Amino acid sequence: MATFLSSSNFPAGPGNDPLLLENALNDILAHDFKGSFFVMLAQYQRILADNRQKHSWPEIHKKLETLFKCGRAEVISGPMIGIPVSIRDSDYFKNTSESLTTERSAIANIEWMATAWNATYADTGLWMGKTFEPVTRETVAKKTANDARFLRVYNPDTTRIGRNFFREPPEPNIIQAIGLPALTQLWRLKDRPLKTGTEGFDCELLAENLAKEQAIPYSKTGGYFLCNAGQSVVPEMNGKEVYQLNYRWPALGPTYPMTRLIDEVVRIDEGIYLGQLVFATRHFSLGNIALPNGQTLSIGENYPERGFFNKIKNLFVSSQQDDTDYYGYQNNGFFLMVDPDYAKAFYADDAFPQLRPRPGEIGFAELGYDREPQTTAKTVRTEALAATQSWPQITNWVEGWKQDPALKRKFTTFILEESPRGAEDDEVTGMRKDDESILQMLQRISHEISAQSNPDDQLKHFEKLNRLFRRGVAPTVSNGLFQGHGERGYNTRINSTETNDWYGQSGRTTGFDYYHGATLNLHCGFTETFSPDLSVRLDESGLFPSALASLLDQHTQPNLLNMTWHSIGKFIFPWAGKSFEKISGRKLSMLLDESDDLAERYPGRVHTLKSFLASRPHYLLIEKNKAHHWGAEGVYAQHLKSGAWNKGMSAEDKAFWENEAAAHWVDGNNIQDKRIVAADPLMRIIDMNYRVPDASLLAATASGPSPFARQGYIFLGTDDRDSILPMNNGTGKKKKVFQFHYRFPMIGGPTPIGFCLDELVEIADGLYLGQLIYSTALHLPFHSSVDPAEYQYQLFGYFLLLDDAWQYHRLAIGLDTLGNAD
Repeated sequence: MATFLSSSNFPAGPGNDPLLLENALNDILAHDFKGSFFVMLAQYQRILADNRQKHSWPEIHKKLETLFKCGRAEVISGPMIGIPVSIRDSDYFKNTSESLTTERSAIANIEWMATAWNATYADTGLWMGKTFEPVTRETVAKKTANDARFLRVYNPDTTRIGRNFFREPPEPNIIQAIGLPALTQLWRLKDRPLKTGTEGFDCELLAENLAKEQAIPYSKTGGYFLCNAGQSVVPEMNGKEVYQLNYRWPALGPTYPMTRLIDEVVRIDEGIYLGQLVFATRHFSLGNIALPNGQTLSIGENYPERGFFNKIKNLFVSSQQDDTDYYGYQNNGFFLMVDPDYAKAFYADDAFPQLRPRPGEIGFAELGYDREPQTTAKTVRTEALAATQSWPQITNWVEGWKQDPALKRKFTTFILEESPRGAEDDEVTGMRKDDESILQMLQRISHEISAQSNPDDQLKHFEKLNRLFRRGVAPTVSNGLFQGHGERGYNTRINSTETNDWYGQSGRTTGFDYYHGATLNLHCGFTETFSPDLSVRLDESGLFPSALASLLDQHTQPNLLNMTWHSIGKFIFPWAGKSFEKISGRKLSMLLDESDDLAERYPGRVHTLKSFLASRPHYLLIEKNKAHHWGAEGVYAQHLKSGAWNKGMSAEDKAFWENEAAAHWVDGNNIQDKRIVAADPLMRIIDMNYRVPDASLLAATASGPSPFARQGYIFLGTDDRDSILPMNNGTGKKKKVFQFHYRFPMIGGPTPIGFCLDELVEIADGLYLGQLIYSTALHLPFHSSVDPAEYQYQLFGYFLLLDDAWQYHRLAIGLDTLGNAD
């Protein structure tokens, strides 16, 4: 490590204190480096690829700059695996920002390029690396138009010609799908060469290099550059020695923005190279226009030509020295390159597993992934497949379940408890006919509700579901796990092997469980708030003649929500269910915190909240907490007074939160099917919590009835709660339910989910009935100290959560599926 990284690798100069640089390097090695640069750099990359952590980007960029300054310049030969670590906007107001003592201007700090890259290609492996091949002096002379300066430094031992590797993203969305085809046309990419004699590469393809490329999964190559040892062109680098890759020579055929690009690379460890993207901010070409005479005209200034006025200036400047900052070169991000000899460590689960060769790609068999029966994805997929193969005899899930005693018992046996309303809800089991499953019963009832409520949206039409809900049994949380009351009490239980960062602390998903989702019927809950039962109001008022009251009572309101969902909505919105996993005391304490100093406690999370327009209502709650809008403390204030988890919280309070998380709470997500993938860029703008699930979690569903593709709209699930709907409760007795909380400010879900508080009960083994509940007091901001009655919560519909067996049955009978317009 000391061989490659040293503050002595950065030249002294004005404003450069070697001791400060050495201290910055030592700080990184002491606090961030845990024995593997792959793991450390992967953590940096994950932060920089996450638009929700934009507040941390400047700090990580500064650390990468320190590593680059301390890296050692070395000649590179052969292929290298690569990944972009960060993308930065050019700062066209750099001089102004420096005069104001800020490193970057406000416009550059928007980082729109990085935001767009993260929303589209950050972890797709579109760019997979580079290769550095020997090049003759004649080829260099041709590519540089006999440039005297470059030919003077030509050395066959150090000069190389290179090209980039590109790869098709996995399961690309609409934007990702056009990426590689567009690059192929614009940059004239060629197919991957497999033999040494392949023509058209302006270099000798060495057999040893092609052999090393077998560890790199790519299909197209191009984007040429000439490289040699040299000094950095970035002014802030003080002439630091680097290995320099120049794309700007016109004869290399660069298209914009490569007409602006120079890469600079240093070595930071054995087989690991850190590069910086360097773009010219002035005096560059935007491309060429073909003229009728066969010649081309550059739009802008070709490299390394100098403009007319600069040439005139040089006539009067002694020795005609160049303006060292003529092109205004700036750092525009960093990338990582790795010797293929270290491919397995680079592709490891705790490093960059998203770039690992996929089945069918070059590298998958060559690196032995095809001979690893217990790889993460395969292990989890095997477990999931075993679950789905529990019923190999069932070929007809509409009626075939009746021939399996275990399934018949599961599909026809209710899980019930006494209703808070007593005997009035006793006749629930009689709703099921002898020849139908409980799910088929619900489908029949749903059709009845639609027929009755579509022309007349009143809660009385939902009474069968209301009664069933009051008889259902609330699931629980056991040792941090979502737990039902059936034979197993869960659908699947998986521990992810991928590591994710939660505001400075890494961890893995544990106790993951998920259930498929279906919508039964919807209802406009605002009706009960703004137009309560008209007949009751008129009878009590005594102000209207009976004939007029009867006439008004006949006025009906169509159920537009229900009609829209069943005719259009389910085809558009790809909701697929909900997932549950263990939550740490640290995370739970943050998400339930309603203190008056949230911005100081959790600056990163609050910054993200503030930057997402759709989460604005949650951010406004933070401001109201700061202003002491409510006269009372939140429910959990007593255990947050000592401070945030990482900022002074007492041992006693930490113990409370760990126990609270294990006994009563789960971390929840709504899951979406693959239809959402095309809308990835939009969803990353709307939902600050939207994410691609861990690969091992996706693998768990791959062999199941309905795989999911994305997670978002997060919530906190909690057990043993009293229902907030009066209709669920009896005289002197409350209905116990499992609740989904979306409303606490630090959760940050997009509008309107922030007004939601759902409730759930289990009605059969692995089958859950849920109530979709929203506050209708939209003007009243949420705080846990406020009586729930003030928020005027109303029922907006019913949904189901189903385990795999029920989902197979549901798909077969066509309950709320795309193939059935029920």
